[in-house]
Amino acid sequence: MREINDIIWLGELPENWNTIELGQVYEERKVKVKETIYEPLSVTMNGIVPQLASAVKAAEASDRKLVKKGDFVINSRSDRKGACGVSERDGSCSVINIVIRPRDLYTAEYYNYVLLSTYFQEEFYRWGHGIASDLWTTRWSEMRKIKLPNPPDSVKKKIVFHIKSKCNEIARLEEDTYRIIEQYKILKKSYIEDLITHGVRECERWKNSGERGFGNIPSHWNMLKIKRIFKIRKEIAGCEGLQLLSITQKGIVPKDISRNEGQTAADYSKYQVVHIDDYAMNHMDLRTGWVDLSSYEGVTSPDYRVFFIDDEMRFNKDYYKYVMQYCYIKEVFYSAAQGINENGRYRLKTDSFLNFRLMVPPIEEQVEIAKKLNEKVGAINKILESKERFLEDLIAYKKIMFYEYVTGKKEVPKI
Repeated sequence: MREINDIIWLGELPENWNTIELGQVYEERKVKVKETIYEPLSVTMNGIVPQLASAVKAAEASDRKLVKKGDFVINSRSDRKGACGVSERDGSCSVINIVIRPRDLYTAEYYNYVLLSTYFQEEFYRWGHGIASDLWTTRWSEMRKIKLPNPPDSVKKKIVFHIKSKCNEIARLEEDTYRIIEQYKILKKSYIEDLITHGVRECERWKNSGERGFGNIPSHWNMLKIKRIFKIRKEIAGCEGLQLLSITQKGIVPKDISRNEGQTAADYSKYQVVHIDDYAMNHMDLRTGWVDLSSYEGVTSPDYRVFFIDDEMRFNKDYYKYVMQYCYIKEVFYSAAQGINENGRYRLKTDSFLNFRLMVPPIEEQVEIAKKLNEKVGAINKILESKERFLEDLIAYKKIMFYEYVTGKKEVPKI
């Protein structure tokens, strides 16, 4: 083994290997196109995917970069470190990304694995420039000088074959884990659906709720308009520095901008405040959006709806969190929304929201239902979190595995 003293990220390479500059392996694709002609793509931590529903949409006349199938695309900004991948389709991406194509298709798979490896992201960042860590950018003129490992072609072929075999094993684990996750999600939804509309007590008499999506409810429950239960709050922050919150199907969570997912803004002072125990909902996406009770102080998009319970002596906050979530699970709000978009992005206007009726069990039953749901849903959420962490560990393992084989730290086993 010989030491590559000036190549920090590669360390030692096998004796018969040398190095090559990235620009000798890839060339930049700089063609500008319109997203109206080429499908818009998002560059995420999980690779290149069709544009996320939550992504900021470019103006129709805006230029984007052409992406062809087989191109490698990487986000140039350090706050999106790790957002990259090989595109499986033709399309277009934001101009903040660097699009490169392999010069030699025969060795393309090997070098794509090099660029996907865990330590390449740090090396890519090291070659960048800027005035602060969150304003740090790496350009093609800098990136192209990064040294890559260059084993004999026969070794490249063996490495690619072995990595593909390992990836197939990992893919089977991922598939099984995704299947288990979906089963638990279905179970969670069934608990919410049953307890929200039927309660936890034996009931002999039932009545029609009068609202589409709720069906029959216990005869001693009432129905009230949302405006009798909640008050809408629209409090604009007016300053920077507050925690940015995202409304996800995992709940209201602090936003991680490093994941390159969702919408970002230059000025969060115009965002609206969310207090602890406020509800916030994405009422513009009533199929894949969500609603939750916040455990954080922060700000969220001014386009979302923030509201709170008006009388906590009569209305239990946890119970109504599940009621609201039921309305997304069963597309109850969606049926009351308006819009012309056939992809499900209908808006639930304020008047329709406030005049929509919800079930009102006696407060004692609300507390009982909420307690039971907290127990059952909480247990399922712990299982889901462990499965999702396992998937994240598999992704991290793959990137480390790529690095170990493409740099010769691990030798491909002999068959």
